[in-house]
Amino acid sequence: MRAPGPVTGGPSRPGPARVAGNRSQPGRGPHGPRATHGRLAALAAAATAAGAVLVLALAARHVSRAHIEVTRDEARMAAALWEAAGSDGAAAIRAFLGDRATILPASPPGPAPATEAAPPTEAPPLTATTAPAYAAGTLDPAAWITVAPRERSRTWPTRATIIALLGVLAMAGWAARMARSAPRERYPRGAASVAAAVLAAVTVAAHGWAGGALGEAAAYRAAQEARAGVAALVYQDFAPPTVALMAAAGCAALVAALILFLLPRSARPRALRRTLTGWAFIAPAAVLLLLFTFGPLLFSLWISLHEWHLVDPVHPFTWLDNYRTLLLDVSWWSAIRNTAIFTLHVPLAMAVALGLALLTRGSRRAIRWARLALFLPGITSVVAIAVVWKWLLNDGYGLVNRLLASAGLGSVRWLTSPDTALVTLMVISVWMVVGYQMVVFQAGLSAIPRDWYDAARVDGAGPVQRFRHITLPGLRHTLFFVLVTSVIGSFQVFGLIYVMTEGGPLGATDVAVYHIYREAWEFLRFGNAAAMSWMLFAVVFAATWLHFRLLEGRTAHA
Repeated sequence: MRAPGPVTGGPSRPGPARVAGNRSQPGRGPHGPRATHGRLAALAAAATAAGAVLVLALAARHVSRAHIEVTRDEARMAAALWEAAGSDGAAAIRAFLGDRATILPASPPGPAPATEAAPPTEAPPLTATTAPAYAAGTLDPAAWITVAPRERSRTWPTRATIIALLGVLAMAGWAARMARSAPRERYPRGAASVAAAVLAAVTVAAHGWAGGALGEAAAYRAAQEARAGVAALVYQDFAPPTVALMAAAGCAALVAALILFLLPRSARPRALRRTLTGWAFIAPAAVLLLLFTFGPLLFSLWISLHEWHLVDPVHPFTWLDNYRTLLLDVSWWSAIRNTAIFTLHVPLAMAVALGLALLTRGSRRAIRWARLALFLPGITSVVAIAVVWKWLLNDGYGLVNRLLASAGLGSVRWLTSPDTALVTLMVISVWMVVGYQMVVFQAGLSAIPRDWYDAARVDGAGPVQRFRHITLPGLRHTLFFVLVTSVIGSFQVFGLIYVMTEGGPLGATDVAVYHIYREAWEFLRFGNAAAMSWMLFAVVFAATWLHFRLLEGRTAHA
């Protein structure tokens, strides 16, 4: 029997595309892929333009504030001239500043006069360019001196503006071309490179303009000081806003890159919606990381390149001088050595934790209580633990020394002798971390199949052989995780040292983080402290990298 074929010769029914015409073709509607593609391209161009405008505005604002500070210093110089010249103060100020200075007499102290004479002049509002002038031997201002800002030659970064306009026009032309073309499923590397290059060029040009304008302002202030014969009371650091400009350009480049990342997905609306939904969920955490983690990290790197004192408003740029100084700092390398010695407790703690994990694998009530008791130090406050142990190990009234004395043994200077202090802290650290490591090892042991142990028993393998050939290989990744995290934690030890020994005795327990803390908050040398932090990061990173390489080598060999 033959299957019926299609009927031919009859009137054909137009499909939906024929009825709707061109308007129903995919991507032609106001919300289709092509329209979304054009909007995203325009959004990337707008992000680039906004970043360039923000960089220019930041540079211009910083220069304007510097000129206001110079004018304020001129007002202070004029007030000093008034006080030094006495009755000829007004003439001295006129000779110094010309018509830019306005001198208003202050109100005389005491009650208002009874006559109907002209009322005394009230004090002008205290602006950034007004300074009080005092007569000799008086505490009340005798006059108020207001200085008008001088005319500046560099009022706006013209070159950076031209670069920004050309770059924004190029991005706008690219966005217009994208709006007329079909969506492409590949990342627009050319547009991303143009956006990054435009923002980088605008930042460099704005930074150069700001540096020149600030240098001119500093030279003008020095010349005015020489003319007046007095110095300004407060100095502002006339350095270009490098961090602010780089942060603004970097944020704009990141936003443009993220928008361009969405551009290939505009051809697939479902993939675009999934991506935007995922980004919406991670946006709060990403913002927090950017503001409170990566931002401070970059700022600390910037501080490490300056001579940065907390009480000094001027922070000279020293490039790598802080790092070169640390290479010759004996106390810093002593702290690094103490930290490395302190890290030697990690293998001992891991061995004890693994043994306890093997001994407490049962489910009996006594074993569960033992696991809880061993785990408690890992969740207890470090400060509370340090206070208790400091009391127990005290030389005079400590419970440990009293027990030793009652047993006929001599007392030990646990925390006051350079020979025993660091070892005592290492033993306490083993007691603190062994419970947590035990729980991690038990999780790793539960992942090893029991069939392997049964097969080994059938083959006649003893407990040592099973531990060597099954337990240790099965815990390879767990051992690596515990080793790396414990080494990083030991390099960052601070609370135990701060409470129990404060780096003593004689620097025997002065570890890296405590040394950085003292450098920053006791000696107020934040540039050196930031450089120490980055050097410690380099040491920890190198140790972690070596651990990873070792694990990869063993895995490949296996």
